[in-house]
Amino acid sequence: MTKYALKPVTCAVCDSVSEQRTLQCVTTFERPDLDGRPSEMARSTMDVWVQTCPACGYCAMTLTQAAPSARNVVQSEAYRTRLHHPGAPALLNQFMCLALLQDAEGLVRDSAQVRTHAAWVADDAGLEDLARRCRSEAADLLLNAPPLKHWERREEPDWQGWRGVQLVDLLRRAGRGEEALREVERIRQVGASSLMKQLLTYESAAIARGDTGRHTVNEGLGLPLPPERRPANDPLLQYLLDNYWRLVTDTESKAARMETFNTEEGPRWATDNPEVLALLAEGKAGLGRALERRLLAEHPDTVIINRCPKCGAPARTSKARQCRACPHTWRESPR
Repeated sequence: MTKYALKPVTCAVCDSVSEQRTLQCVTTFERPDLDGRPSEMARSTMDVWVQTCPACGYCAMTLTQAAPSARNVVQSEAYRTRLHHPGAPALLNQFMCLALLQDAEGLVRDSAQVRTHAAWVADDAGLEDLARRCRSEAADLLLNAPPLKHWERREEPDWQGWRGVQLVDLLRRAGRGEEALREVERIRQVGASSLMKQLLTYESAAIARGDTGRHTVNEGLGLPLPPERRPANDPLLQYLLDNYWRLVTDTESKAARMETFNTEEGPRWATDNPEVLALLAEGKAGLGRALERRLLAEHPDTVIINRCPKCGAPARTSKARQCRACPHTWRESPR
């Protein structure tokens, strides 16, 4: 679900008030592209990622805030030329103006991100050369950026190395394959999770065949569906998730939706999280049995395991009277 709202906003540069559309909430269903572009529905909300003052042309993520240098930048010839550039979509020009403002403040990584957003706008407009230039500029900024501070380097354990994968993808899609391969080796040496190593392998293969097109994280991992839409693959486990999901821990839920991907060493669970791997030591069926034991022990008055009297398979719900695994029904039997 995506929700917008119109709000009056005061420009921090010229003090004029304008109505701006803001994003209230948005849902995404898939993993992102390899350069970080989100999946739908967030994918189609780019037009509200930057606000533009209709009076002075100031572009910002929110017009109510402005850096000390903003007024001078907005009044500069380079900024005015970029804002009204006839050879690019208006949204791309707005992103590039925001990048100029961030350049003036030395916000290198923010500027690289916004230039990547501009590349996505060019992608949608079919402007391949312009998209390559935007990606190339973003990659140059990241290649020459100062090292991240220790608190900025934190990533989810399973996504350690994700920033590096995004940089590799920017270089690959900009047609700079040799530089991308050097980054692949650097990231492997610095350290990356198993998932990110698999994505780097996928990127290397794409570079080898001269592929500069768009690819997703799911493609890189060989996953047809995102985890939140994938069944648990065990009837008992699925029954417990469907009927008692409020009693399931976050770690158990993650383990239940965990998928495998193929590596050079063979298939493996798509995580390095030791708690999740411990829960999956006996596969999804083992996780279902363990979860059943815990829930019955901790919530004996709440949890009911409704099994078919004939074949023993779990029913759909605790009150169902028809088996999903065999044709048997027990509608007349009181429970």
